[in-house]
Amino acid sequence: MDNIVVADKQTEVATQSAWGNINLKGPGVVQMPVAPDKVATVTQRGQDLIITLKSGEKVTIGNFFAVDQAGVGSDIVFVGEDGTLWHAQYDATAFTGFTFEDVTSLDDLVAGIGTAGSAMPTWAIAGLSLLGVGGAAAAADNNSGSSSGGSAPDTTAPATPIDLLVSPDGLRLTGRGEAGTTVSIRDAAGNLIGSGTVGADGTFDVTLNPPQINSENLEVTLTDGAGNVSTPGTVTAPDVTAPLAPADLAINEQGTTLTGRAEPGSTVSVRGADGVLLGSAVAGADGQFSITLQPPQTEGQALEVSAKDAAGNTSPSASISAPDVETPDTTAPDQPTNLALASGVTLTGRGEPGTTVQVRDAAGNIIGTGLVGADGLFSVTLSPAQANGEALDIRLVDAAGNSSIPLEFTAPDITPPSAVSDILVGSGGLALSGRGEPGATVEVRDANGTVIGTGVVGANGTFLINLDPAVQPGDQLSLVQTDPSGNASVALEYDVPLTTAPDSPSNLAIDADGT
Repeated sequence: MDNIVVADKQTEVATQSAWGNINLKGPGVVQMPVAPDKVATVTQRGQDLIITLKSGEKVTIGNFFAVDQAGVGSDIVFVGEDGTLWHAQYDATAFTGFTFEDVTSLDDLVAGIGTAGSAMPTWAIAGLSLLGVGGAAAAADNNSGSSSGGSAPDTTAPATPIDLLVSPDGLRLTGRGEAGTTVSIRDAAGNLIGSGTVGADGTFDVTLNPPQINSENLEVTLTDGAGNVSTPGTVTAPDVTAPLAPADLAINEQGTTLTGRAEPGSTVSVRGADGVLLGSAVAGADGQFSITLQPPQTEGQALEVSAKDAAGNTSPSASISAPDVETPDTTAPDQPTNLALASGVTLTGRGEPGTTVQVRDAAGNIIGTGLVGADGLFSVTLSPAQANGEALDIRLVDAAGNSSIPLEFTAPDITPPSAVSDILVGSGGLALSGRGEPGATVEVRDANGTVIGTGVVGANGTFLINLDPAVQPGDQLSLVQTDPSGNASVALEYDVPLTTAPDSPSNLAIDADGT
């Protein structure tokens, strides 16, 4: 579909727009590149005109029904397939649609649109129909009724070139303009990058040097034989130039963020060695970008970073390696196993190689340390010795400071109780009392080695044993206490006193106030 051409009635500038919706900045003449019989409906929505083609396409011309302070509104012309111009007439106060009137010549076009209350300069109308400045000048002369006998100097500039298009390879620029005029093409810096002549058919094809393939903004002017220069037409070159590879790449120590520089506005993507996308971001106006990596890259992975511009051109990939960060060891060793305590001094067992063994007593004091060997075995010397059923806390601590769950271990009781003491024989020789190790069992034997009484030492360290038969003053007794671990004390040899001990007190009572 050809471009839509708009001639502004106030500025006398004709511009072109790609087929699609447009917005008028003021009253003008709109040239639609379609024939009237292709139009299905035209409707008004506020100040906008909506044109629906029979193909289903819709084009909105914004502010078409707006008028300026002088009451000047916009006009619209449709171009038939044979090039005939059709002026669409309408009632702006009660819009019901268009009626079309063909304009078969420049004079008719000027008469029908250019002077009928539209305030449209005749040269701009000529620009719309691409009949050239000469035709416009002729039309102006016809309307003005000039009677000059000589030829006036040519001071009318050519119309702005239209239908400008840069070839996909950026080597050529084509368009339409006044026949015979010189085409000049300049880049954004004003450098002349191409020139040529408009052919008799109003078209031109100019070679560009250097090629324009990176969205360059170009200006195209036409200069006639009298040196009059048109208002520039503008066109944007295609973008087929891939961005440069991203540069200044860096990844933070945590492996979570990648930064760098790339073509402003391009989309930067980071992929792993397997091609999986790890993150993307758009480079800012200054070219800088920051991308969050998911998941974080902390194991020295090789990453590929590329940039894609708005036209879909992709840069070469830039490579970067992620940091190789050791993951903190937060796993505690397992508890030690196969524990054994020899003579209350040497503790052996198994554990995680390289860990430190710590042995604590019931009060939390460290009483022994050592290292687990490469074979998983350890041997720790305890000081002081633990040989009397002491409760021990044994744990393993690795190099990262992770400690195993404490293992409660009871030291074997290999210490015999002391000999019993404070022995007393009761009246009649029927009972014997004394002091010993709580929980130990006390045996009383006579001179013949016969057990004549046993008892258990209470929690307060005392015992009372009934004797059978009763002992007599002067009898020799032997008392041994044995703890629950089977350790027996040294025997206490005891002679029953010749003087009988007094009877135990009786009828005892405590005052109500406990005093």
